Amino acid sequence: MRRVIFLFVAVIFTAASCDVSKTSLFGSRKTEKEPEGTSIKATVLIPATPIPAPIKEVEETLVPDGDIEPSPGKYFVIIGSFRNPDNAREHQALVGKDGFVSELLKNEAGLYRVSVMATDDIISARNEIGRIRSKFPSYSDTWLLIRK
Repeated sequence: MRRVIFLFVAVIFTAASCDVSKTSLFGSRKTEKEPEGTSIKATVLIPATPIPAPIKEVEETLVPDGDIEPSPGKYFVIIGSFRNPDNAREHQALVGKDGFVSELLKNEAGLYRVSVMATDDIISARNEIGRIRSKFPSYSDTWLLIRK
């Protein structure tokens, strides 16, 4: 009987020494009641450096647009793609206002691509895409065309 009483007193003493005002019997944290008119604030974790979206790379054959031959590069940074050539020219004028020098490319399927860079160095092309995406969020869908 003494052991039972001793055990009971030990359990009571242990429970009394715990901070029961903040912890429930099951170990979860209780929140203190907020005064009326206040709201609970949440902490949002944002990564220190955003993870860049992968660069879309498409391999296709380019064809002359009338008498105009495409630039001789193998890699092209594409900032817009259109079925209608008038829409492509309008977009070309728009990107020109942002400081880009561009050219129109035409593929075998008849799509018009607005290119802002032609190069034989894939690293330079990828770096330019990253630069455009970070400096011009409106062109976040910029991608890489690889000439067949």
